[in-house]
Amino acid sequence: MSGSTFEQEEELEQVTFAKKELPKDDMDMTPMVDVTFLLLIFFMITASFSSEKVFEKPPPMAESSNKPPDTPPDQSDTVRVQIDEFNAYTIIFSTGDEREASSKQDLLLALGEARAEATSGKEDEVLKLLIDAHEECIHASIVAALDAGREAGFGSFSVSVVEEFE
Repeated sequence: MSGSTFEQEEELEQVTFAKKELPKDDMDMTPMVDVTFLLLIFFMITASFSSEKVFEKPPPMAESSNKPPDTPPDQSDTVRVQIDEFNAYTIIFSTGDEREASSKQDLLLALGEARAEATSGKEDEVLKLLIDAHEECIHASIVAALDAGREAGFGSFSVSVVEEFE
């Protein structure tokens, strides 16, 4: 019996453990890429909901321009929309009549009436929609006016930023 315990002890002494490998200098980039994409998404979402002033004062027209800057456009085929600092719309018909609109739906109805009034008796008339936006209005109100003009059937658009309405 004594011989068998000696053999067991000898077997126990021969057991060796594998050495741990030292970490390599390579770094796993997957978590860094994930964080980068999360930050990108975060900044895209927060930037699209900001309500900061979008438009700055337009640069002055060059004096070498052929057209004088204060020449008003032909008003017979033009409808003007003014957006004040409270994002309310004022539609000025080609006849000079004015109408207030407080929402995009009201604006769409008024622009439809203005288009019908301006094109009465004329075929395939290309109407111009001039949008004068106050410098304190939000960008969404300008986009809403452009969308309403497109839905009402206007063919030409012009947007300008103003400090004060006359």
